[in-house]
Amino acid sequence: MYKIKIFFGRTVLFSLYSLIRLFSLLPTKKSKETGNVVVLTGIFYSKNWIDAHLIPLVTCASVKHVYIVSNIVDYELEGLTIINPPPILASVVGATLARLSTFFICTLKNQPDYIGGFHILFNATLAILFAKIFRCRSIYFSGGGITETLENGKTENDFFKFLKGKDEFITDYICKIIACASRVITMGKGAKLFFSENGTHNNKIHIISGSIDRNQFYFDDSICKEFDIVLTARLSQVKQVDLYLDIIKEIKERQIICRALVIGDGPLLSELKEYAKQLCIEDRVYFAGHQSDVLPWLQKSKLYLLTSQSEGLSLSMLEGLKVGLPAIVPNVGDLSDVLVNNYNGYLIENHDVEEFSKSIIKLIQNPDLLSEYSANAIESTRRFDLACVQQQWNKLFTAESN
Repeated sequence: MYKIKIFFGRTVLFSLYSLIRLFSLLPTKKSKETGNVVVLTGIFYSKNWIDAHLIPLVTCASVKHVYIVSNIVDYELEGLTIINPPPILASVVGATLARLSTFFICTLKNQPDYIGGFHILFNATLAILFAKIFRCRSIYFSGGGITETLENGKTENDFFKFLKGKDEFITDYICKIIACASRVITMGKGAKLFFSENGTHNNKIHIISGSIDRNQFYFDDSICKEFDIVLTARLSQVKQVDLYLDIIKEIKERQIICRALVIGDGPLLSELKEYAKQLCIEDRVYFAGHQSDVLPWLQKSKLYLLTSQSEGLSLSMLEGLKVGLPAIVPNVGDLSDVLVNNYNGYLIENHDVEEFSKSIIKLIQNPDLLSEYSANAIESTRRFDLACVQQQWNKLFTAESN
């Protein structure tokens, strides 16, 4: 059965790539410096994620209007139209197929200058194909970086979740599809280097992270710090929140009081709560669940932690840094683009529980050092302010028109 699934997965990717190459024979419409219409699709788990990635794009001077096709998104912004798939269609063919069908119809109706997708499987892949069909340009938003190519094998993507490890053919053809995009947006240098080394022309790749609104995320030292550490994440396997609980257990065994907070929901919530009980740390960790406004929770905390197996450039980490929380994170993905050892936090090698624990204890027991790193954390996020990211988008559209 596994071999059949592998064969089917390879066939789907090869077929999509072949179609993209076929329609690449059509001439592309002339690009415009201003007045661009953009049609996008993606799955968004939080309002903050939409704020970070859509506001700078929608509000940049080169864009006239953005349409985004997504399931169950309620969002209002001038210059942005949200299109939800018809519920009847979703009940017949499923949420994903309903969204992608609506994506095609929206593209046909609005004749955009750019078609884009968040994540390559399969939003951006179809965006690249549709762009070739309608003779316009495509944008691949690589929020997950290298992991989206299935370079690491295992994935949360429903279609390929059967994978037991890396399949060279599948990864190779994902990279071939990415190379066909007009523009590839990465969150950091590591992903850019990987795509460049795997077939995508370097001039197509742009590092444009999400923006962090300093009016929505800001430091407030008047708020009592109820928690020593905080983690904000979708509670899924790749985030390794069980490791976060192991760290709290390690700190407890060192006879140090550490109050921990977990913000987020997901398929592993109940399992993680049970694991906390097994570790006898349920009195040390509070699961806040999904929060539409994370700012008050971040402001009640001292340090930000990530324990993910893989990351691009974590938006939630940037939000924590903007609020003045030094970050302690694994040295994976593009996190080191922002996080600097002994400046605004610590990078931990090999997800080492003991090193995580030592770093946390060092900062929570040294208020002066914590204060210094907090100021550095805020300073390190200034390049992610809205105006800076808007300029990056304007530069991209201007370069395209030239």
